[in-house]
Amino acid sequence: MIEGSNVSKFAQLIRNIGFNDYDQFELATVVSPPPSLRIQIDNMKVGLDAADVVVAEHLTDHERVVTLKDGPDTAGTSGESSGPSYFENALLTIKSPLQAGDRVIVASANNGQTYVILDKAVKYSGS
Repeated sequence: MIEGSNVSKFAQLIRNIGFNDYDQFELATVVSPPPSLRIQIDNMKVGLDAADVVVAEHLTDHERVVTLKDGPDTAGTSGESSGPSYFENALLTIKSPLQAGDRVIVASANNGQTYVILDKAVKYSGS
C-alpha cells in the first residue's frame, strides 16, 4: 500500500514500477527566478539554467480562462435579491511563484540528462 504525502507516494510509485540509481529526487535552490531561471542542485557543482530543465506549468507564468462569482445572493437596499455577479470566460494571469532562495523539488531521469522541477519545497518548523 502506498502511503504518505503526495511526493512520498510518487517516489514509492516510481520504486514499485522500476526504480534505478539514475532516477532520483533532489533538492535545489533557485539562484535566479524566471524568466532567467537558474537553479543549484544540492551536491552538484554546476548550476542549471532554464534550457537545462523542464518546469511544471504551475510554477511558470501562464494564463487560465475562468468563471468568477462574487459571492452568495445578497439583498439590495430595497430588500430584493440582486443575485450573484458572474464574470464568465475571464482571463486569469498567474505569475510564477519562484523567487531567488526558494527551495524546489527536482526529479532527475535519463541517467541525469533530464531534470524536472516538480514543485516548491516547504519545510514546516513545527509549533
